[in-house]
Amino acid sequence: MSQASTEPGDKPKVAFISGPIDTGPDAMFFKTHYIPLIDTAIAAGHNFVIGPILSGADADALDYLLSHPISPTRITIFMTIAEDQAWGSEFRRRGVNTIVLDDPAATSRNRDAAMTNASDYDILRWRTEEEAREFYGPMYRSGHMTNTERNWRRRRGISETEVLSSGKVELTS
Repeated sequence: MSQASTEPGDKPKVAFISGPIDTGPDAMFFKTHYIPLIDTAIAAGHNFVIGPILSGADADALDYLLSHPISPTRITIFMTIAEDQAWGSEFRRRGVNTIVLDDPAATSRNRDAAMTNASDYDILRWRTEEEAREFYGPMYRSGHMTNTERNWRRRRGISETEVLSSGKVELTS
């Protein structure tokens, strides 16, 4: 992941933070896999785009960023119309930017694609098969592709149907 510092007068890079909707007890998944990368991005003066999910990596990232001495205006939450109706006023109350997709039929996939287009790189990680089996236990679904993996594939132009070997997957960008 290239994260060169922003030069004066240059437009800051934008990181798309994406991850699971459940980061586990005490958000350990988030603390382990996200905080070091987010801290690097903060130090480099980068901006952030995040989805509106009120749990997991989206919520953890928003809370973490707002607890730092950075302006909330460096954070943009993307939402569908329905998400804006449910939670938009809360995000605006917190002082972050909001972008609402104007298509009434927009889904989380459309929203995530817009965030990929509006950002320069990803801060993301999804659970490996072994981690997912352990985390979900009997609820584990073999072969399930998460939205986070879809985001990773979209950035790289890899179709959802392409089978990847574990050697081709870099889980944290």
